[in-house]
Amino acid sequence: MQTMNEITLLNTVAARTSYRHLADEQLDDAANKLVQYFTGDKLLIIYRISKGKLYDTENQLELPLTALPWLKDTIINGFWRQPSAGGLPKDQHSVAATFSGEEILLGRSMNAGDYAKPGFKIVNKSRKSHIMASRPQEFQITDERVESVLLPLLSQLGIT
Repeated sequence: MQTMNEITLLNTVAARTSYRHLADEQLDDAANKLVQYFTGDKLLIIYRISKGKLYDTENQLELPLTALPWLKDTIINGFWRQPSAGGLPKDQHSVAATFSGEEILLGRSMNAGDYAKPGFKIVNKSRKSHIMASRPQEFQITDERVESVLLPLLSQLGIT
């Protein structure tokens, strides 16, 4: 596994200056969980923060823009399509591909960041987690959020 150049956690105004802000997504009514989407020349960055009583937990997933058409196509035409209509086999729960030298894994999840909510786990195996350097970057997203946030965002970026 090749490790890519690390970029700074996008948790300050200074860190965000090189990136275009695309969207904010509040995950709970108390505004304790927030996801923000940014793009640069080569990356889509999904930054998330969970506010705690004593400290906040921040992390982000960095995806090469070259991976986004594959990500969209694999979700829509692979996982969401029946095998008889050309979708992935029912027993295939993950797929991986390499883009711009980075290994991206997309896996089906039955608890995608929320208990009993189906969705996806997106992993960049070539970049280290900002929380624990021994783990790769990853992000979980429910099917509902894929439809309401991620797919429109990809369309906004011109991903067809």
